[in-house]
Amino acid sequence: MRAGCVALLLFLSASTLSAAQFDGQPITAISVNGLRDIQEAVVIQQIQSQPGRPYLESTAVEDVRRLQRLKVFSEVTIKPVEVETGVRLEISVIETLRILPAVSIGVSDASGTSIGPALKVLSIAGHPHEVSASVRFGGEGLVELAETSPFLTNRSLWYSNKLQIRDRENSLDNFTEHSLDFDSRLGRRGSEAWKTGFLFQAYHLQSVESGHTLSPDHSDLFVGFGGVYEYDTRDSWTTPTRGWWNSVDAVWHAGEGDYGTVNFDIRRYQPLTSNQTFVATALLTLQSGVRGEDVPTYLDYALGGANTVRGWEFASRRGKDQLIVSLEHRYTLLPTQPFALKGLNLYGGMAFAVFADVGSAWNGADDDFSGNAIAGAGVGLRFFVPFVDVIRLDFSVGNGFHSTVGINDKAVAQRNRVR
Repeated sequence: MRAGCVALLLFLSASTLSAAQFDGQPITAISVNGLRDIQEAVVIQQIQSQPGRPYLESTAVEDVRRLQRLKVFSEVTIKPVEVETGVRLEISVIETLRILPAVSIGVSDASGTSIGPALKVLSIAGHPHEVSASVRFGGEGLVELAETSPFLTNRSLWYSNKLQIRDRENSLDNFTEHSLDFDSRLGRRGSEAWKTGFLFQAYHLQSVESGHTLSPDHSDLFVGFGGVYEYDTRDSWTTPTRGWWNSVDAVWHAGEGDYGTVNFDIRRYQPLTSNQTFVATALLTLQSGVRGEDVPTYLDYALGGANTVRGWEFASRRGKDQLIVSLEHRYTLLPTQPFALKGLNLYGGMAFAVFADVGSAWNGADDDFSGNAIAGAGVGLRFFVPFVDVIRLDFSVGNGFHSTVGINDKAVAQRNRVR
């Protein structure tokens, strides 16, 4: 038994040494294996570990994260191999398909479930570049076109464009809605953690019924100009367990009504153990003007339901301003891992969650902020799946028992005003 213990200690000691024993040795060469569409030069340009520099395990860990942020690999590993004059880095990647047929799913309290085909292009001419198109039918009709610049460490310019054309029965305000929503952003990355930019928005809504728009002709048009600041230190863009994602944006809207909007979005991911993560998020939205005169009622915030304060009926509170705070303790049941399915390189994982939400919606300084506050708590499951990020199944109590299904991380859904 003593011999077995000694052998185990030697094995653990060797394993520990193998992870860091190359620190400080010069990198002599880099090889990249597994590439199919992405150019090797693109991979090498993204990492800080370079020939001639000393190898550091901590830098290699960050290099894996840098390559994962390109969103074209389902798995990335970096392994140092000892050679006569130092170490050679072996980078192994598994690429996703360059052109990926997918399914677009939308779930909201106001419109129910919508589903339809989608097509994603993840790289162009050997370089990461995301362009997508999707169509959904069901609870709402939606056509969406989107383009996002890749996160290239050697390029400071970033941009994104998204166009949504939507037809639906607005069950919250009881009218048939036809809308066009365009959002365009352009800016500069100051570092790998933060970026700033300008944004332009255009929103047009037409109502079949009268009495729901600010304009008497049943048609409202708003144009917005503003700026945005984002700070991102998350360790993963799929299943983060450590770091911050913070954003501040301010937009002035002009059109049928004139008003300003400021959003403060704070998200913290804190590891507790190797398989437990604590997530704290807060979203504060403040708007100028008068609801129903400057800010149309159909653009206010409705709290309650899957994407705001769980445990309450949808639209239990409404207002042009909002505050939502959520705390969640996640316990990993199945670690997120890559896998292949009929030639597709995918990933999947599952976690159990205990959560609590509190929020309020109000209409300016004269309204009762605390009197409009509601809170709920519950448990749920998180399914981490490709190109959807997260599917949430929650069971909660507040003003009664509720079961809800949500798409995307709740912090993302509430920021995108999925109601």
